Amino acid sequence: MSVQPEDRTTIDMFASRGPGRPRSNPYDRALQCRHNKRSQRLRDKAKGMHRLEVRIEGEVVQALDDACDDLNMTRAEIIEKALKQWLHMG
Repeated sequence: MSVQPEDRTTIDMFASRGPGRPRSNPYDRALQCRHNKRSQRLRDKAKGMHRLEVRIEGEVVQALDDACDDLNMTRAEIIEKALKQWLHMG
């Protein structure tokens, strides 16, 4: 029986245990990150959120980061608020 790294239900019982602290998660870091991102996308989808990717000039991003620091908000919050205001949605 071969062990698949994506198999999250069966832990590899034949792997050698190394010295040191016991692992809190039997999966490697890359697989954990993929799983966490998948879970985050599903949570966002359940909330009715959509992912959006845009390309913006560096000076605009710098101004946005400065606004984030001044307003103590995240980029996503500021962009969403600005778009809602521009679209007269709230």
